[in-house]
Amino acid sequence: MNMVTPSFLAPQILYGEHGWARWRDTEALNTGKGKVHFKRLRKSTAILIAGAGALALVTVPSPAHATTEPHAAVTASTANPCRSQHYSKVAYNFWIGPRKMPLRCGTQTWGYNHVVARGRWSTSFKNKISDTLFNGYERSPGVYYRYKVGSGCSPNRRKNFKVVVNKGPLGGRPGGLTPQGIITATVEYTIPIVASPSRHKVAC
Repeated sequence: MNMVTPSFLAPQILYGEHGWARWRDTEALNTGKGKVHFKRLRKSTAILIAGAGALALVTVPSPAHATTEPHAAVTASTANPCRSQHYSKVAYNFWIGPRKMPLRCGTQTWGYNHVVARGRWSTSFKNKISDTLFNGYERSPGVYYRYKVGSGCSPNRRKNFKVVVNKGPLGGRPGGLTPQGIITATVEYTIPIVASPSRHKVAC
């Protein structure tokens, strides 16, 4: 049998009457007719080579660009409930007591698209809207604060959260989209309520 050297193995590995073997592990006699007869073949070498051959046959390299991670654009479009949606579509529902208050897709001036366009939207921001509407208080019609707002001229302002809603129809037109829902939400610094107001007012 003629000597054959496979492309996926090192040059020192040859094929003879007894299968694949390393040249250094054999005692061979060249007959001058291009044949090699093996007198001895180490069992461990044969097993090693057989395993390497099988591995070379079954291993298929993955393309360099292959990935199991979702594409960023796909993730973004999936996370946006208002992608290509009408302004009236409800993106999320919140509650003011037993009353449902929607956050509609809206436009650049109100609703979900308005909040997102200003870079405010996140899971934390969404939770603050929920907490403000359900546990906060209505300072004036449609204006909700997470924490009660005090009065005076104290320099110690606290970080607060404000949500503005319209419980009536969109644009105030009877028969229009009702309720319009959440118009906007934002972080606002306000004066906190003072538990025990001082007897002496500070001029400001």
